[in-house]
Amino acid sequence: MKGTIIFLLLAQVSWAGPFQQRGLFEFLLDDEASGISPEEQFPILTDEVQPMGPVCPFRCQCHLRVVQCSDLELGTNPLKSSGIENGAFQGMKKLSYLRIADTNITTIPRDLPPSLTELHLDGNKITRVDAASLKGLNNLAKLGLGFNSISAVENGSLANTPHLRELHLNNNKLIKVPGGLAEHKYIQVVYLHNNNISAVGSNDFCPPGYNTKKASYSGVSLFSNPVQYWEIQPSTFRCVYVRSAIQLGNFK
Repeated sequence: MKGTIIFLLLAQVSWAGPFQQRGLFEFLLDDEASGISPEEQFPILTDEVQPMGPVCPFRCQCHLRVVQCSDLELGTNPLKSSGIENGAFQGMKKLSYLRIADTNITTIPRDLPPSLTELHLDGNKITRVDAASLKGLNNLAKLGLGFNSISAVENGSLANTPHLRELHLNNNKLIKVPGGLAEHKYIQVVYLHNNNISAVGSNDFCPPGYNTKKASYSGVSLFSNPVQYWEIQPSTFRCVYVRSAIQLGNFK
């Protein structure tokens, strides 16, 4: 009897096919063939529906056995700078969007991946912007640093983000316009409202002269600062071609 059972077990093993490594695409095909939609397996959580089963994470695509997510959303967590190791995101070669907002971090994380195009660090406790913290971010187009406690932007910081288009530094503690804006070729939007800026130099935003290849600003906000708008020289915004793009005082 024992011999018969062992024979049957060995026969079943011999009939089994060899193991084959399977990729994401094959799993997705299996899911489609099963007839069960992703919404049935991982329902999206809404106010009306409170399912008891698994819920598809926000901004993810869910299938029967695959949860595919992109871009690292870490906002509204009790996160401190000491909790982020240097180079924590460096291995993410294709990461384009990173948001760490409304946390307790006091510095910009170091060694961020150069693939980033958007970095949102609003609503934290960052006190200054160091050039080293932005080093290598050659593809960054949008940088959000509003609602922090930033009092200074180190010279050379913006030079490390040569393709930056939009810079948000509103609601901080800046006492002057960050250096490097005039030399930056592509930046078009700069939010500096609700700071402690008391003076604006004639070369803070635009390079000397008028024949430059600098992109025209489409938005510069300086309202709710101690600087008096009538003390700003008219030539200060000579590289701005649309007058409504400049917001001074408490009104546009």
